[in-house]
Amino acid sequence: MKKIYLIISLFLLYFQSFAQTKNVIKIALLMPYCAEEINQNPNHKNAELGNACREYYQGLLIATDSLKNAGYNIEITVFDTERDTIKFKKILNNDAVQNADFIIGPVIKEGQLMMQHFKNKKNAFHLSPLFTFTKTKINDEKAISAYPDLTYYADYFVNYLIKKSAIGNLIILVGKDASDKSLANYLKQIVKPEFPLKVKQIDLAKVTDIYKNLSKENDNFIFIASDDENQINAALKMIADTSNTFKMNTFGLRKILDFNIINTEYWLKCNLHIISPFYIDYSNLLTKKFIETYRNYYETEPNEFAFVGYDQFITTISTFAQTNGSFKDLNKIAPFSLMSNRYLLKEKNNTAGLQNSYLHILKYSDEGLFEVGF
Repeated sequence: MKKIYLIISLFLLYFQSFAQTKNVIKIALLMPYCAEEINQNPNHKNAELGNACREYYQGLLIATDSLKNAGYNIEITVFDTERDTIKFKKILNNDAVQNADFIIGPVIKEGQLMMQHFKNKKNAFHLSPLFTFTKTKINDEKAISAYPDLTYYADYFVNYLIKKSAIGNLIILVGKDASDKSLANYLKQIVKPEFPLKVKQIDLAKVTDIYKNLSKENDNFIFIASDDENQINAALKMIADTSNTFKMNTFGLRKILDFNIINTEYWLKCNLHIISPFYIDYSNLLTKKFIETYRNYYETEPNEFAFVGYDQFITTISTFAQTNGSFKDLNKIAPFSLMSNRYLLKEKNNTAGLQNSYLHILKYSDEGLFEVGF
């Protein structure tokens, strides 16, 4: 196991110059593991959330060992917030939280709202590790969101089209949820009149109207602003049926990868691209070694949350060391070799705090998913 362990730590050698310090980096980890509830009832309503947090923590522990091998002096205090706001409020008064150099958590909306008025003795940043602030009205200069807000997907998509010098029709298929409509309206708003794109917004439930807006001469870019599996699969079938007549380029959100029914034939015909906050390259040496180590540690396979826990901890602690805890001195941050994502922290628009500004655009082929570069 030690041999595997050292191999995983090799890429951290670059950061050893930042790690040679006698000062302990004190981390407070606040997450709703809901351990007691899940132990009593594996099917408890909080089981999915609690298990995701546990798997995140398991990946984080492997990252901790790798960082310590590279010379970092780290002390972690773990709290189970139990999805209980009263308990969470008490935890915030704990000395380990008050004196933390960096805080990971909370996870859910209620905790994030409470944290925007929280100040610890070191004025530390805190990371939202698994979710975004999209549906939360929050103004917290010390908050870091590991995933971009939903509207940022639209910004990223439009920048992708600009870089590709896209010309033709942009058809936005919008779902019924308020967040779907907000994303679709924002996307329509940021496509400027000078762009060589003719924009049309169509209700996803009325996808048959798409025929009226397709061009045979130019490319057709279809953006699906929804996570509804049934409606999206129906739309993909219809788009696939037109692929022999029209040039189709379809874009959807990360949730598509989790659908119960996936028709790869439709994906191919639709020329489907998926915009995702993470992408795991299983051919990567670091990924292979992480999987091997995870199996040895926990006797199971790592999932998305385990990879994310590892990557986020490597990134945040190394960034903490490089910026002396500021996180805002972004020009000093060195690139990282990670498995599931890249982390480019930038100030959020029109609000306080930082968020990750990197997304992956994935495309499906006969050989599976691969990343499409700008």
